[in-house]
Amino acid sequence: MPRINGILYSYCGLVCSFCKAFREGECKGCDVHAGVCEFAKCCIRRGLRCCFECKDFPCKLHSEGFIWETEEFGKLKWKVYSDVFLSIFKKAK
Repeated sequence: MPRINGILYSYCGLVCSFCKAFREGECKGCDVHAGVCEFAKCCIRRGLRCCFECKDFPCKLHSEGFIWETEEFGKLKWKVYSDVFLSIFKKAK
């Protein structure tokens, strides 16, 4: 997982260093989930450290999210950012 100035973050842009689930070992991080997380797969395929580096951010994947089937929590609708947050980024382009 990438770091900037010592801060660990995920492919989708969440700051893992601030996340209690990650710090306490509940979340194993992107490296463990890279094969099933659509954000991670896309970044890896494009050679990016994070979605924010992509010229297409925010894309359809961000606005729609994806279904992520997990052993721990069952089916999740994984959508990281709110529609308001995404609209701000789209206007800034």
